[in-house]
Amino acid sequence: MGATVVREKAEAGETTFAVLGPLEARRDGSLVPLGPFKQRVLLSLLLCHANRIVPVDQLSTAAWSEEPPRTALKNVQVYVSALRKNVLGEADRDRLAYRPPGYQLRLGPQQLDILVYETLARRGRQHLRDREITKAVGPLHEALRLWRGDPLPDMAHVPLISDELSRLRSERMSVYEDWAEAELSLGHHTHIIGSLEENVRRHPLRERLRSTQMIALFRCGRQSEALAQYEDMRQTLARELGLQPSPVLERLYRAILAGDPSLDGPSAGGPPHLGGAAVIRSHPTAGHGQEVIAHLSQLPRDLADFTGRRESVQDILDVFRARRHSPPVVISGPAGAGKTALAVHSAHLLRERFRDGQLFVRLRTAGGRERSIPDVLAEILRTCGFEGDPPRRAGERVAACRAWLAERSILLIFDEASTAAQIRPLLPGTGDNGVLITSRRRLSALESAHHVALETFTPAEGVELLRRTAGAERVDADPAAALRVVGTCANLPLAVRIAGARLAAHRHVRLSLFADRLADEHSLLDELSVDDLSLRTCAATYERDLGPELWTSLRRLGALPSGEFTADDLAALLDSDVRLAADVADRLAEANVVTAEPSPSPVYLIADWLRLYARERLQREESAPQRTAAGERLRRARTRA
Repeated sequence: MGATVVREKAEAGETTFAVLGPLEARRDGSLVPLGPFKQRVLLSLLLCHANRIVPVDQLSTAAWSEEPPRTALKNVQVYVSALRKNVLGEADRDRLAYRPPGYQLRLGPQQLDILVYETLARRGRQHLRDREITKAVGPLHEALRLWRGDPLPDMAHVPLISDELSRLRSERMSVYEDWAEAELSLGHHTHIIGSLEENVRRHPLRERLRSTQMIALFRCGRQSEALAQYEDMRQTLARELGLQPSPVLERLYRAILAGDPSLDGPSAGGPPHLGGAAVIRSHPTAGHGQEVIAHLSQLPRDLADFTGRRESVQDILDVFRARRHSPPVVISGPAGAGKTALAVHSAHLLRERFRDGQLFVRLRTAGGRERSIPDVLAEILRTCGFEGDPPRRAGERVAACRAWLAERSILLIFDEASTAAQIRPLLPGTGDNGVLITSRRRLSALESAHHVALETFTPAEGVELLRRTAGAERVDADPAAALRVVGTCANLPLAVRIAGARLAAHRHVRLSLFADRLADEHSLLDELSVDDLSLRTCAATYERDLGPELWTSLRRLGALPSGEFTADDLAALLDSDVRLAADVADRLAEANVVTAEPSPSPVYLIADWLRLYARERLQREESAPQRTAAGERLRRARTRA
């Protein structure tokens, strides 16, 4: 039925797709053959991320769940070509295009049932927000009718796709709960009671669903059955998760036990009001927890002089505003690039999107040590008002956090993540929650994540930040010197901010003179330090994050006369073979310590300020003969080149 809705609204000759059930493609009413299994895997992943770029490495991971063959890239290209020719057809073949670093399948709003479903669900939920309950029921019901069974059942075991399918199933239940509460508000409890009972059997741990069922049973005159549902929920939670029902559900139980008249709804066809939703969320005996959480906000202050990053900010806002259950967003970039500032700024702009608040969680201690996952989970539970002590075992804390978040809409910001493995246990399982992560690494292994790669400022952005911190008149009076300052700061936001703070503290120093001081390698790091802001402190964190092997390699880069080097140069400095040095250089690039310029023989770049810090540490920690030998090896390598 759902696929038919999509086909009837598509243009003649267009290929339409359906994934809310078995995978289907149709053109002009006829089924289109989809080819071999791996080709269908690629198509499924592209459809699950329609209109977004799917990196080639993710396509390979999905198609070959174990180690991809050497020919994986070529095979992906062959499958993509076949999809264009045989599945999309002449009219739509250009919709599947290569967009670095992967492929993008662009589809119109009526060409994919997921897109139709999301449009209808969004429309219904907007009516709910506007308290237009009667208008909300229709779009929500239409959205649910698009489902033809379990989504992509033959892809349930495929990496990356399985996570997306879990998200879709959870999203469907959330829409179903919205629809059921709306029907309850209109007095249609007798109409939905059978559907509620069926869905509770399938999803016995969803408290919101159980709450709606209990109210519907009460209104049908089945008070004892409503109370029995609470007891069944209590036993199920205790057996499966070692938890008790939430305070919200417990208060609803007491209200039903007392026969509270405020639980009575309108008669069928009576005047619409919030009904069950009001009981669950704002009734004085049932919704106190929701009233408390509505004011949760732990965001640091937004920077008044936040500068640039317009495209990155818009990208983040688009991801979270496009649909509920948005993917985790990872902001990655080098130290000092302003990742946390961007995350906080974006989170402030999303305050209206997440009705229950925002939670900012640092994943490192003040001393820079990585916090344990159980410790972070305990903080989240305590902050969010979890009653009693957090469960002792890590797995139980994960379950408790996810159960608590399932009924809420919160934006979680995790600052300074180290690995994907650190993040996975912290991700909500269900519910309308968002996750925003900052990390120096890309965290490519984090499934279904949306990545925002943060680079240094453009010169114009750097000058604008300098204007805001040092004074606009002073900077505008000598734009050439301002560009020199920003350039010597390597366009790094932290360095520019420190430079601006130094200039603001020394109003008598001419901008050109300050630019000359920064140009002197012997004084650069001394000049770029003010109060608790220092490039040396920023650089020192690399020793903590990289580990002994990579830190030693970074320290050896201090012997370079400039910031540009090759794998041969690094091999000479490390006294190792070129293949090992190339691997080290790539790992440094992955950690955003250096940047790589792609070419037949990659060239790597290290910022001058970081190279100078590495030189300081090299001179302090290695003997003069060691430094001399490394320098001589580098000279010979460059002479041979």
